[in-house]
Amino acid sequence: MSRRNRTESAQVGNVFQFTLVGLVVFSLALIAGAAFIGYKLAATNRPKAADFFAVDPNDKSRSVHDGPWGTLVERQIHLERPVEYLTDEVSKPQPEIWKFNGLNPDAVKALLAKDGLTAAQIAAACAPDCIREEKPGTMLNPSADFLLSLDAATRGRLYIALAGMNISLYFDYPFIFPGDSIESIYTDPRLNPDDVKLLKRLVYANDGARQLSDYEMLMCQIPTAERRVAMARSLSRQSAVFAGLRITPDTDIDKLASYWGNIPNVRLTNIRPLMEALKALPEGGDLRLYYVMPKFARDRLYTYPLPSQSGDPIMDCHWTTFNFSSDTPDNRFNENDYAVQYIKKNYYQISAPSQYGDILLLLNDKNEVKHSAVFLADDLVFTKNGNNYRQPWMLMHIPDLLATYPATPAMRPVYMRLKTQ
Repeated sequence: MSRRNRTESAQVGNVFQFTLVGLVVFSLALIAGAAFIGYKLAATNRPKAADFFAVDPNDKSRSVHDGPWGTLVERQIHLERPVEYLTDEVSKPQPEIWKFNGLNPDAVKALLAKDGLTAAQIAAACAPDCIREEKPGTMLNPSADFLLSLDAATRGRLYIALAGMNISLYFDYPFIFPGDSIESIYTDPRLNPDDVKLLKRLVYANDGARQLSDYEMLMCQIPTAERRVAMARSLSRQSAVFAGLRITPDTDIDKLASYWGNIPNVRLTNIRPLMEALKALPEGGDLRLYYVMPKFARDRLYTYPLPSQSGDPIMDCHWTTFNFSSDTPDNRFNENDYAVQYIKKNYYQISAPSQYGDILLLLNDKNEVKHSAVFLADDLVFTKNGNNYRQPWMLMHIPDLLATYPATPAMRPVYMRLKTQ
């Protein structure tokens, strides 16, 4: 009897009794303890600012550049034309045609001889079924056999000489692959090996770049639409820069405003709240350059224009550069004389760009302006390389931009600044 009572006494000793108030206090203590442990674990694993924005030294696509513009974080990206924008060139490829306006067939043959073709090559190019004389001049429809018979040196010598004469869109605006970037096309797993072999036969050198002008013939020789789409997209690949401003708790917002706010239609009062919000974060954040660009540039950055229709403006580099800060694009910049006079009236030459909105011009050996772009910061420019819908609006490093305009014929950069700045 006494043994049973001792057991009961021990069981009673292990029972906890709480009042309602005590139970509430105990629950709150458990919650607080769990929250504290969770906070300590999170704090241990939370990246410090230096880690959050760290740049992997082995990642060559990313870099950080400090200057009066702030801290610029840059990453190399690649753009390709949307499949929806690949029109007749892939569904109904057309044969290559060279148009020699104002020249009769004999004058065309003389020009081809002057630019490096042998008598046998001229005879093959101007076979009776490939040449015809029309009211504007002479039309030459070079056969695939003739085009494939040209070696790279002859092709380059001829096509570079004919560039700028309005004979072929792709003589004037070839596909250009700076440095060794053509290798990324050759190794593109989407491409059929036979199509790559054909492409290699058509590529030629121009200074430090590789170029392709026989795009139409290439498309005609690829047998299926699927393979043509793959080739067209691969060839359209453009190397661009994706960039932003790093903002940390230590960032001087007024300094950023003084650099990025001195250009028409960029209203720093609109984006200062976002800058200050990022600055208030414990680790800061990145503000895409998109936010410090005027509306014209924001609407177009990293996009391709739609295939042009009759009456559309020519969305070339000059139209892009001199409308950069415009609310409404001025299509008079399509007129070369107007653009030249506008530059002379509103800009003066500087030795190097250093302010947001400075202009880069590329001049040939005749002092003709062949390209223009808008300087942003560091060595970045906003550009559209070409007057057709194959080229996107994008950001590029100046050395990469210069590499897309080979030194043959000679090109030199000139930098300009708006007189009001």
